[in-house]
Amino acid sequence: MHPSGCKRTIQEPLPAIRMNETTNIKRQFYDSLKRGTGEAYLIANNNPSVDFSNYIIKGALKNFAYDGQSEDSRARYIFDLISISNNKEKIRNAVFEGLETEQDDTWSLTHLFDLAKLFAQQGDNEARQAIYDRFLNSPIEGSVWVGYKEILELDGLKGLIYIAEKFGKVIEQDPEDWQDNSIIRHFQDDNPKIKVYRELEKVAESNKHIRIYLDNIERTKNSWKKSKTKPQKFNDIIDEVIYSKPFLSFKRRKELNEAELSEIGKKLIKEKDKSKIEKLLYVFTYHKFPFDAGVILNFAKKRASSTDRINEYAIDSLKFLNSKSIREFALERISNARRPATFTDILVSNYQSGDYKLLNDIAKKFKDEHIIESLASSYSDIFTSNKTVECKEPLETLYGKMNCGIHRNGLIEILIENNVLTDKIREEIKYDSYLETRVLAKENKKK
Repeated sequence: MHPSGCKRTIQEPLPAIRMNETTNIKRQFYDSLKRGTGEAYLIANNNPSVDFSNYIIKGALKNFAYDGQSEDSRARYIFDLISISNNKEKIRNAVFEGLETEQDDTWSLTHLFDLAKLFAQQGDNEARQAIYDRFLNSPIEGSVWVGYKEILELDGLKGLIYIAEKFGKVIEQDPEDWQDNSIIRHFQDDNPKIKVYRELEKVAESNKHIRIYLDNIERTKNSWKKSKTKPQKFNDIIDEVIYSKPFLSFKRRKELNEAELSEIGKKLIKEKDKSKIEKLLYVFTYHKFPFDAGVILNFAKKRASSTDRINEYAIDSLKFLNSKSIREFALERISNARRPATFTDILVSNYQSGDYKLLNDIAKKFKDEHIIESLASSYSDIFTSNKTVECKEPLETLYGKMNCGIHRNGLIEILIENNVLTDKIREEIKYDSYLETRVLAKENKKK
């Protein structure tokens, strides 16, 4: 009996089994969060008594996307997790602190700006101020632009005037700095009814820092005009392929017609100079070689060299070609390859029923995010060219490992096209980190 006369309540320790269950739930949640799948949201929503706030903070402070530049931020994804957390204020404070202090990762900083913007759009004035305070304050080298988009989304022309003045102050301190007109141009594109330059020129009449900014942009434009190189001239397509620096532009490669490809192919067959073979072969990593596929296979079978990329380009070119010998070449090398996507790509034109088993085994074998990413790209190409329900297992295996929202979106599209999307994934994609995948969920509701 307690001295007060009340019975003493002894708090029993949590049973080990329940503690293990909670630990597993948290581990599963964090694994999903890092990958960016909607499973994290469903786990948090179904377990309101479990505190996931420390993991959400990790996802707020770091953009876990495989390629933050291409995928952009995952702010909406994290914000949705914050919205169902019982520790919103704790996470919010961590976001503001991260926004103030992040100095290493540009794409995590853009992610933090975007998160703060979402708070601000709900009337959080402290979040709005945090965005303004951080913009151009101790910027990451090469990333002085970070934060401008959020300011424009929040405050439009008023925000642009603030940005212009802030840049003008930076330029005043460092006259050698240069800025282009990309921020103004993007705002003009989004707001065609506003005569943006005219508005800035008006303000510049009484604001010296905006005048400095606009003059700097003009100076940069004139400098680029002077340094613009003259286009190269070539005698014919062979001359262009061999002597373009460094290679044909992507646009030019896409434009090559059948006659040009035939000329390049004929020259490749006869060519003996390795440096020229390398450049001619490069064309056929984008187009189907128009003659005997054995020509390319022979190059692919040659030993790789540190002095040229003939072997690499030849193997890459095989994805457009089909033959029994090419398929055998691919299968011989896939299982033991350190970078298997190099050879799984060949199955784009050489897939046969049952190959999904090999592809699934390969997907299970690797954990490295770069290899998983390359396999996702390869498998997307394979099953786009070869529509089959066999895509289900290998694509689901990759779905459970990858942290690239863009390629995950592609895998899900293929699963939908082949009518093999599971109910579990169908539910998860409603909350995926990649917003285009959420659109897929709306467009492909189960009937």
